Amino acid sequence: MGSHSNRNLTPLWPWALALYARPGVQEALLQLQDEAGLDVCELLWGLWLLAHGRAPDAEADKQLSPIRQWQQHYTQTLRQLRRDLKPQAVGQPELEQMRTHIKQAELLGEREALRRLEALSSSLMSVPEPPDEKLLHPITGALSTGHQYLISHLRLESENMAPPSC
Repeated sequence: MGSHSNRNLTPLWPWALALYARPGVQEALLQLQDEAGLDVCELLWGLWLLAHGRAPDAEADKQLSPIRQWQQHYTQTLRQLRRDLKPQAVGQPELEQMRTHIKQAELLGEREALRRLEALSSSLMSVPEPPDEKLLHPITGALSTGHQYLISHLRLESENMAPPSC
């Protein structure tokens, strides 16, 4: 096994927040979400796994099904409400406050999704080094060249977030 496989898994939530704050990451994730229909939480989880020498396995769809249902029923619904309210909230402090509360609830929904994704991680096998973006295919499916470039950018940024080898 490669040195990545010996890394202890750092908690996903703080790792995801740190990665999201890196230059260009938020924009890339949101572009992949809006244009390619990818789930940001699943992408963050997949990148976190790769940074720790693991990857989603062939059973990922089956394992992710309840989390995807959660995301669709709660997180995506809240996101759509927040986005729909945006034009109406311009110049309306009460509506902007409502929109802020919806955004906070959406963030809590994403945090719960990441908690559930992290719980799946203990059953995943280590991968040989060097792990690469192709191992994210169970999450991303086939992507355009431009979207694959964004994944590569995210992968490079996430490697900088990985903990040192034990």
